[in-house]
Amino acid sequence: MRGLRSSLLAAAALVAAAGPAAADWLVMKDGSRLETRGAWKVDGRRVVFNLPNGTLSAIRADEIDLDASAAATARAVEAAQAAAAPAPPPRPLGEPILRLTEKDIPPMSGAADEDAPAAEGEGEEEEKVTGLQVAHWEKVQAAGGEGVEIFGSIRNGGTVHVTSPSVMVMIYGEDGGLLATNEGTINGGAIAPGGSVNFRVAFPGLPDFTSAKFDVQGRGFQTRPPAGTDPAEPVDEPTDGVPAGGEY
Repeated sequence: MRGLRSSLLAAAALVAAAGPAAADWLVMKDGSRLETRGAWKVDGRRVVFNLPNGTLSAIRADEIDLDASAAATARAVEAAQAAAAPAPPPRPLGEPILRLTEKDIPPMSGAADEDAPAAEGEGEEEEKVTGLQVAHWEKVQAAGGEGVEIFGSIRNGGTVHVTSPSVMVMIYGEDGGLLATNEGTINGGAIAPGGSVNFRVAFPGLPDFTSAKFDVQGRGFQTRPPAGTDPAEPVDEPTDGVPAGGEY
């Protein structure tokens, strides 16, 4: 314990000597604290110090907690040094906080240059098409008499090319009730303006029906005109629906 006390006292004395002027402290064994002016020192059985008004005083050493006094003095000196430390100079107006170079910026990826020429197949706008309809159809008995089939054609009466055409066929009985629904098989994946494709749909197990309705769908694309030129002719605005082929 005596060695620890001596170390604390020596550290407090060194800090007090190196740092700016600050009040030191004596901590009594009853817990009270006494501020001193400058450093205090142990002189035999007493502790000698100056009061804040400069008066030289002394207290019996056995009444003072020397370890606590040394620790309190060290903390007071550290606080005084921190308060006396010069503040960092203000940042000049307009000086950047962070400087970045080209090495700090990762290369861009996944984004195309707007000024770069379009690759083959690009520059085409996809839109919903109008003008698809079932041009004609006929009902035939399936081979073996185990159902009926419908053969027909779909015509593109619009002004844009159509891709992925499809047709949903619904057949009805004499009382107007729905008998069955099935999707037709189309023999082409695209229809040019004014062109047509054939389709077939089978209803196995149904001997006959009275009427049919067709729901024709497709996606169209329109090639964009070259930059700086006018389109050859206006393109129909896309709509949300495609008219059915009608009821027969």
